[in-house]
Amino acid sequence: MELKKLILTACCFCFFGFSVLAQAVKKVPALNEKLFIELSAKDSLLFDIAFKSCDLKQLESIFAPGFVFYHDRGYSVATSPQSLDDFKKNIKRSCENKSRERASMRREIVKGSLQVFEQGETRAIQTGVQRFYRTENGKAEKIVEESKFSRTWNKIKGNWLMVSELDYMVNTHPVSLLGELRYEPKPYAPESVELYQKIVSLDSAFFGAYNNCELDKMAAMMSDELEFYHDRGGLSTSKKQVLESIQKNICGKVTRILAKGSIEVYPIKDFGVVQIGYHSFRNIAEPGESEPSKFITLWRLKDGNWQATRIVSLH
Repeated sequence: MELKKLILTACCFCFFGFSVLAQAVKKVPALNEKLFIELSAKDSLLFDIAFKSCDLKQLESIFAPGFVFYHDRGYSVATSPQSLDDFKKNIKRSCENKSRERASMRREIVKGSLQVFEQGETRAIQTGVQRFYRTENGKAEKIVEESKFSRTWNKIKGNWLMVSELDYMVNTHPVSLLGELRYEPKPYAPESVELYQKIVSLDSAFFGAYNNCELDKMAAMMSDELEFYHDRGGLSTSKKQVLESIQKNICGKVTRILAKGSIEVYPIKDFGVVQIGYHSFRNIAEPGESEPSKFITLWRLKDGNWQATRIVSLH
């Protein structure tokens, strides 16, 4: 805030003169330091309760009865709301798991990111950037999330209580977790629009059959030499077993959802193409859908017929 005032002062003096400067300075709203300190203290108390004391009774001095927490995890996943009761249950569950799993969490606010905006005498907005760290089984601490939060506070019977919070994921791959900056490629552009559209059409047909349990149609689009790599299930080289597994575990239970705009297609000379994309899954036994995950499919063109020869499914 002081730096911003200094810059404003210098600019006004250089270009408009002292009299205009005086008017400009008068228009800058003064920071309510008392409110800033009070809401900062409640922020610290919240995470002391969540990660250390586990004294849920103290939450009554922080949250309004109708508090709602909104978690926004980016473009491809719907924002999920959470009531105060559910929020408390999650803190309680975390406290119970902490000792059992020999794990601990720590949260810090990025220095200088905390802000408070007054909206009249009984309402305020508090924003900041936060980082969460996890230590497990005595191993080195790792950062697991970086997010920006925005909270609404209301003054109720003389006490500032939080009525809502929105957390938006800033970085799902924090620098300190990888040890280096994550590489960001240039925007994808297909080498051949016609080929790209063909593979998108194949993907739609293949997973349309997957979603509707049309196993004969899937079988026709899979090579007899199929290799299916699953990061959790391992390697399967039996087309018959893959189809049987889909019939047993997927049919009528799971729906695949393609992440729009995620498909990339790269031609492979004298073979076909490699397709890369992201998709999520909705299980009828569970609410919502899974986080988008990467898949890779090698399509071979032989005698005018496209078939999937290699499928890699990652989570």
